[in-house]
Amino acid sequence: MLNFGKKDALQLGNRKVQIPKLTRTRLKKLTDHLGTIGDLVVKIFLTPTEDRSVMIVAGAEIMIDEIYELTSLLSDLDIEELSEQASLAECTEFLNLTWAKNDMNATLKNLSGLIPPMAQQFVTSIAQRMGQAQG
Repeated sequence: MLNFGKKDALQLGNRKVQIPKLTRTRLKKLTDHLGTIGDLVVKIFLTPTEDRSVMIVAGAEIMIDEIYELTSLLSDLDIEELSEQASLAECTEFLNLTWAKNDMNATLKNLSGLIPPMAQQFVTSIAQRMGQAQG
């Protein structure tokens, strides 16, 4: 498959980095780190309306930190170097290009299609084991 028009590398601060392939190891690091963003969104929605603006401002700082940390994790560049040299726009472009290169929208769609059959198989195997234990 030819990648005409797709970027394979990007400038992050003073360094040119490759857009990574999301292997199992990288995905594990990524998913271990993503809980903070979800927690923040929940906290914002649970905050009373009159206090929400303060939470959003505080959340913006956390989100910026998260973007730099995720960029560091996926680019293998030191977080301090990124903080000093790379712009927020460079980091967000890197994350978007990584998402696109790995066709994560299609991957998540395919994964969601696998969950019902896998769950059904899991429940069936448990029922069979329970039947064998009783028999």
